[in-house]
Amino acid sequence: MSDCGNVQKVFVPTSADDKKHLSQIQGVEITDTAAEKILFFCKTDKKDSTEYGLRVGVVKDGCSGNSYTMELESIAESKEKGDKIFTYKGATVMVEKLSYLFVVGSRVDYQETLLASGFQLVNPNVKKSCSCGSSFA
Repeated sequence: MSDCGNVQKVFVPTSADDKKHLSQIQGVEITDTAAEKILFFCKTDKKDSTEYGLRVGVVKDGCSGNSYTMELESIAESKEKGDKIFTYKGATVMVEKLSYLFVVGSRVDYQETLLASGFQLVNPNVKKSCSCGSSFA
């Protein structure tokens, strides 16, 4: 028997379901509602949705330590900065390069309630969040 040293196993997906799950783990999922709202806000701000998208970042802030930033930004500028870029149904989400490890595997959604509406990041990496829900660790 040979010694493989530090060789790590790599599992290659074989079914369509496995491939879908893998792409969500390696990236950021965008819901239909979020995609529609990104396109809507680009149009409202008179920005071409092929040139602009939603940029997500993580900053040190809040009582739990971190919070999200979200804004419409140029896709070209985001590429220059080395951001991770994800597109779904014509809508683009860019994740700030240094924030990517905090949000990998997350889902970008848009929620409307009686009290508030806005983009929401459903992040499986969050260990705890504050009671107001605006920061996380």
